[in-house]
Amino acid sequence: MDANIQTLLIVLIIVVLVGLIIAVVLPFLKKKGVNVDEVLGSVKDTLATANSAMETLRPFLPEGKGVDTFDKIMAAAHVGVANAEQLSHIGKLDPGERKEAARQYINDAVKMMGVEMTPEVSKLIDGAIEAEVLDIGHKLLAEAEPPQKE
Repeated sequence: MDANIQTLLIVLIIVVLVGLIIAVVLPFLKKKGVNVDEVLGSVKDTLATANSAMETLRPFLPEGKGVDTFDKIMAAAHVGVANAEQLSHIGKLDPGERKEAARQYINDAVKMMGVEMTPEVSKLIDGAIEAEVLDIGHKLLAEAEPPQKE
């Protein structure tokens, strides 16, 4: 397996694990009275700063096929999952078919971008879908929960 793909798989696994931990820990902390919204706001600001720093440094980093592939898959996953979610909301797609619809969209997009479909790329796609679905779930929870009174 290519070293870049291995690195990307490790990063994606870490992202998914962190997301799952957040999905379990945040509700627990909320029950204990911790102001989770303030913590999430702080994390969001930190991630935005880190993303900005990475975008600034990107031109100086060595070009890697794996990084480019990862970026393409993540971009396609963002659109594919949102598309499947929207089709489900308007009744054109059964809720149980969303993951497969998102996967098909991502597969088509990745092939169109010239990325070879390998078992490693398939694993990245699955992880990207899970990460995007987790992100959508957190956004929906944040919108649904009434603001906490201090």
